Amino acid sequence: MKRMDFYQLIKPLTDKFYRMAFNLIPDDLQAEQLVVDSLNAYLIKEKKFILNLPEFSDLSKKELQLKRRQCFKGMLKYMSEIGVRRASQLKGQMLQARPAEFDLFYKLEPKVRLVIALRYDFLFTVEEIEDILSIPRYEVIEKIHNGRFLLMNDMNPGLSL
Repeated sequence: MKRMDFYQLIKPLTDKFYRMAFNLIPDDLQAEQLVVDSLNAYLIKEKKFILNLPEFSDLSKKELQLKRRQCFKGMLKYMSEIGVRRASQLKGQMLQARPAEFDLFYKLEPKVRLVIALRYDFLFTVEEIEDILSIPRYEVIEKIHNGRFLLMNDMNPGLSL
């Protein structure tokens, strides 16, 4: 696959990349840097896969969607690794940067935010999240449950589940 074909393949995904990065790090500049770093890591580490992709014009619409989703999941794998570490390092700076209307969400641990975003914002299945994050299924389910519980508990302090 040519370089321009690859960029055509991922171009429709750029908004999703930035949205995911902002879910991890609620600072525009840091989120943008996370997308750049993740793309670079993906290009370096998955070079053989990218070069072996068929030409953009040779793909049917369904094949194109499948390849695009495969690239998206691959890049999310690198974004999650880099983003969770970076979010932990920038924890103090993020206290001022996080949007007030999403304060409850940003109070969650970075990995829990990541799982919640993948499940409910990007509509990935538990199996796909397990694959993207390279964690066991029970841990994915636990993070979804605990994240939802913490969000619901903070929204309705008197409510017990």
